[in-house]
Amino acid sequence: MGFKIVRETGDTLIGTRTKFYWDAILTKVTYVCFVRRVAKLDAATIEMDRNVLENEAKTLDPSALPRGFQKGVAVITAYLADEASVDAMAICDDKPKVRFAFFYVPGVRNLGTKTAHFVRGTPAWGALYYGKFRWILGRLLEPESAPAKEPLSKGGAIMGLVFLLVIVLNVALIVGR
Repeated sequence: MGFKIVRETGDTLIGTRTKFYWDAILTKVTYVCFVRRVAKLDAATIEMDRNVLENEAKTLDPSALPRGFQKGVAVITAYLADEASVDAMAICDDKPKVRFAFFYVPGVRNLGTKTAHFVRGTPAWGALYYGKFRWILGRLLEPESAPAKEPLSKGGAIMGLVFLLVIVLNVALIVGR
């Protein structure tokens, strides 16, 4: 998937990947992916990790561009849990909290039940990116059924083309005067 492994500890693997998406209105996204092995996952662990991992992700983002200037950060946490509580699975299945140009998207593979839980829908805020988030989590948590190729954001591609067309038409109008 193009991640560079930046750190590995006993139970956690951390990788980063920065990618420019023409199909997401010409945006650069830095992914910081944490793959964690836990015995039991509960909601308190996810919330505690959210705070710690969000701060750590800020130090791992290599870009000098400030967030929001056609640049975003996505923190993806994939838990491999022997057991996951109902509330932890619900957090992973639900849409993440809204933040400006920043996403925290957890998912869990419950090894006891052999089920994966991660956001399956597409929230309005950040809709251009959720296919990409689901693809990453699917490749990590359901590798047997996840597609090999990262999906195209059709809506973002259309919006990006309209944006480029408006720029070209404005330049043509200015030059034509």
